Amino acid sequence: MNTLELKNALKLRIDCINDKKFLTAIHTLVESKTENIIVLSNEQKQEIEKSKQEYREGNYFSNDAVNEEIEQWLKE
Repeated sequence: MNTLELKNALKLRIDCINDKKFLTAIHTLVESKTENIIVLSNEQKQEIEKSKQEYREGNYFSNDAVNEEIEQWLKE
């Protein structure tokens, strides 16, 4: 059974369960595997792609260069 088939089989079985405690336990288990998933908006995805493109084109500053610039600003 591949992943998609397994997911579908689980969904069908869960639909047949009426035991609230058991469903709560399943929910807790599933949440523990999915709570670190971050859902990005289309705008956020576009900004990330734009940033990746800028990086590929060399449009960035190294951390050292930024630190040096900050030091210069602080001296003024």
